[in-house]
Amino acid sequence: MKHACRPMRAARLISLMPIALAACTSFVEVPIPPQRDVPATFTEVPVAAPQSAPDLAHWWRAWQDPALTDTIEQALRANTDLRIAQARVQEARALAAIAQSARYPALSAQAGAAHAFGDLREPAIAPDHSPDLDAYAGGVTAVWEVDVFGARASDAQAASALASAEQEKLRGTRIAIAGEVAQNYLEAQGLQRRLAVLDRSLDTLRALERYTAARFDAGEAARADVDRVSERIAQREAQRGVLVSQIEVRERRLAVLSGRPAQEAERLAAPGPLRIPAPPSGELPSSVLERRPDVRASAALVRAAAARLGSAKADLLPRFYLTFIGLDGHVRLNGLPGLSGAAGLVGIGADLPIFNAGRLRANVAANDARLQAALALHDKTLLQTLEEVDSAYGVRYGLDARRAQLNAARELGMRNAGQVQRLYEGGQRTLQDVLDARIDAISREDDLDEANTAAALATVRLYLALGGGWSADDTHPVDAAAAP
Repeated sequence: MKHACRPMRAARLISLMPIALAACTSFVEVPIPPQRDVPATFTEVPVAAPQSAPDLAHWWRAWQDPALTDTIEQALRANTDLRIAQARVQEARALAAIAQSARYPALSAQAGAAHAFGDLREPAIAPDHSPDLDAYAGGVTAVWEVDVFGARASDAQAASALASAEQEKLRGTRIAIAGEVAQNYLEAQGLQRRLAVLDRSLDTLRALERYTAARFDAGEAARADVDRVSERIAQREAQRGVLVSQIEVRERRLAVLSGRPAQEAERLAAPGPLRIPAPPSGELPSSVLERRPDVRASAALVRAAAARLGSAKADLLPRFYLTFIGLDGHVRLNGLPGLSGAAGLVGIGADLPIFNAGRLRANVAANDARLQAALALHDKTLLQTLEEVDSAYGVRYGLDARRAQLNAARELGMRNAGQVQRLYEGGQRTLQDVLDARIDAISREDDLDEANTAAALATVRLYLALGGGWSADDTHPVDAAAAP
C-alpha cells in the first residue's frame, strides 16, 4: 500500500507546481513605445457650453425624430454586418481561451481491458488449463510545458489582444451602421422636401403657362414666351423623376440595413420640420482618441504584435516539460496467480534548439516587422482621427454660414413675392410678375433645403468622427490590457 501511494504523492506535487510558478513573469518582454504626443485641443471645437453634454452613445436621439431612432435601433438589432462582427468576436475569444489553456497542465485519463485466448500445440505443457488471459488497467497522464521564459504567456497575451481588437471592430461596425442609416434616412427626407418644393414650383409654372397662353391668344405675347415657360416645366418634370428614384434607392437601402430584403422596403412618411442638433462642444483629442473604436483596435493590434514578438524570441530559449503517468491494473492468466498493482512515472525534459537553418531568428525578424507595421498603423489612425474631427467641425460651420445666407435670401425672396403681389393687386404689376416672383422665392427655398440636408449629413459625420455610438459600458474582460 505504501508503494501504491508514491504515484499519488507525485501527482499532487506536479499539480502544485503551476501555483508555485504562477507569479513568474516572462523573461522575454517587448516594451511598446509610447504613442505620439497629441494636441491638447482641437482647432475647430468650441469651448464647452454650460448645458449638459450630448449623449454621444445614442447621438441619433438628438434629432428628436422617433422614426429615425426606431430605424437605427432596428438596424442595430438585425443588421447582417453586426452578426458577422459578433461571430468574429466569439471566435477570437474562443481562440484566446485556447491560447490561455496552453499555460496549464493537460490531464487525461485512460482505461482499457483485454481478453486473450488460444490453443496450445503442446498440451503436455499445461494439459489442464487453456491459455486464456484477462487484463484491465486504468490511469491518468499529465503533461505540462513549464513556461519558464514566457512563450505561452506571450501567446495568450497576443490572443487576448486580438480578441480586444475584434471587440473594438464590433463597436466600430455598430457606429458605421448607425451612421449609414442616419445618412440614408436624412438624405431621403431632404429629397422628399425638395420634391415637395418642386411640385409647388410646377404648380406655379403651369399657372404661368396658362396665363402666357391666354396672352398669346389675345395677341399680347409672342409664341416664344409660351415656349419658354413650357421648357421650364419640362425641365422640372425631368428633375422630379430623378428625385423619386433617389428616394426609392434610399428606402431600399434602409430595408437592407435593417435586415430585410430590398423588395420589402417601406415608404417613408412625409418629413416634418428638420431639427439639426448643435455641434457637440468641449471635446478634447485625448477623450476622442480614448473613445474611437478604430484607435482602440489599432492599439490592441500593437499589443498583439508585441506579444507575438516576445513569443518568437522565447522560442530561441530552452523549453522544459514535466510528465506524470499513474496506472493501476490487474492481469490474470489461467493457470497462474493473478497480478494487481499500481505504478507511476514522473519525468522532466528539456528541449533546446541548436540548428534550424535560421528559421527561429527569421521568425523573430518577421514578428519585429509586424510590430513596426502595427505601430505605424496605430500612428496613422491617430493622425486620421485628429484630422477627421477638425475637418468635420469645419465643414459643419461652413455649411452653417451658407445656411444663414440662404435663409436670408429665402426671406428676401418671400418679401419680394409679397410686394409684387400687392403691386399687382394695385394694378401696377402683371400676373406674370407675381408668378415669376413666386417661382424665384421657391427656388431660394429649394437651395435652403439642400443646404439643410448637407448640414444634417455633416453633423452625422461629425458624430462619427467623435466616436459617437460607442458605449463605455460595453466592455469585456479581454479589454483589460492597457493601450500603448
